[in-house]
Order: sequence, then C-alpha cells, then structure tokens
Amino acid sequence: MNTSVGKHYIWSGVACLLIGPVAVLVQWLVTPVDATLPTADLVAAVAAHRTAMGWALALDVPILLVFPAVLYVGHLARAGTSLFAGIAVALCFLPMLGGILLLGVDALLFEAAAQADRGASAGLVDAFVNDPFVGGLTRVYLLTHVVGFIMLAIALRRVRAVPLWACVAIALWPIVEMAGYAAGGKAAAAIGYAALVVGYGACAMALVREGRATSDTEHAKAVLAPS
Repeated sequence: MNTSVGKHYIWSGVACLLIGPVAVLVQWLVTPVDATLPTADLVAAVAAHRTAMGWALALDVPILLVFPAVLYVGHLARAGTSLFAGIAVALCFLPMLGGILLLGVDALLFEAAAQADRGASAGLVDAFVNDPFVGGLTRVYLLTHVVGFIMLAIALRRVRAVPLWACVAIALWPIVEMAGYAAGGKAAAAIGYAALVVGYGACAMALVREGRATSDTEHAKAVLAPS
C-alpha cells in the first residue's frame, strides 16, 4: 500500500468497515419505513410498529460508521497518490456529510407517529421530505453514490487491493439497493445492502493484511538494525 499505518488506524478502519454496513442492513430489515407509501400511510405504519421503529432509530447511531468507512476503502485504493481514486472517494464521502441530515427523517417519523393529530404530523413529514433543499440533497446523494462507488471499485481493482468479487459488490450495491427501494421490494434492497457488507468485509480483511505486513516489516528492521 501507499503508506505504513499503525494498529490503531487498522482496527478503527476494521470497526467502521464491519459495524457500519451491518448496521445498515439490520436497520433495513427491522424498519417499518416504506418510502413508496403515501405520507399518511407511512406515519400510520410507524405508529403501528413503534418498537421496530425504535430499534431502527437506535441503529442510526452505528450506521454513522459507514461514512468514515469509505475513507478506509479509499486508503486501500491509494487515494493519496491516485487522482482517480481520490475523486471516487470525494464523490462517495462528501455528499455523505450532507446525507446525515436524511437520517433525521427516522426521528421525525418516530415523533410524528406519536402525535394525536395524525393529519398535522403527516403534513409536517411531507413538508420536510418534499422541501427543495432536502429533495435536492437526496438526489445528489443518490447520484454521487452510483457514480462514486463504481469509480471506487475500479480504483480498488486497479491496485488489486481486494478480489474481483468484492469490487463487483462495491460497484453494484447502490444500484441494487436503489432499484429495490424504488420498487418497494424489501428483499431486493436488502441484497444491495448485503453486497455492501460483503464488499466492505473484504476491505476490512485487506486492511488487516496490510497491518500485519507493516508489523512484519518493522519487526524485520528492528531485528536487522545494528545494536
């Protein structure tokens, strides 16, 4: 790889690469949120499944780890020395910073479903989701994910950082997830998130191998150094 890294960097990267995607997948499986429903029906669905929505809301915390995880993938793709890889990481990561705002929809739905005036609360949710800024941010987030992760997969393959199957999983996960989400197919979207888990899992293993190689090199230098 392009730089030597310490064990703390390795294990923080492994934590982000493993915990973040798994949290995304588990949340998708438990959440009652279905964006294909009209807003009033969506709020009613959340009200009918408060416990599941509570778990989904709690999982928004470990989901945050999926954001810095892409920086560790970029490290493996040599984003520090490759312009192509650097652009790929920027396309994936920078919109994620704004995408944190979108996680607030879960909390908004959770509270809206608890209000006595269901019509007014549904109107508030609808106004937030259809706000031009939020809607524009969502479209940018989705578009850059499709383009950015394809580029990131290509960058990973160029340096043979992970196997081909892992690159394919990283390239395709946003497309599969979005297609399934738009079609209202929970299982299809789950396949996309599972692909993210697989691809990032391979990156975590690659990061561990890099850490071991760095440790072995440092040990060899210490042994050969004159006393």
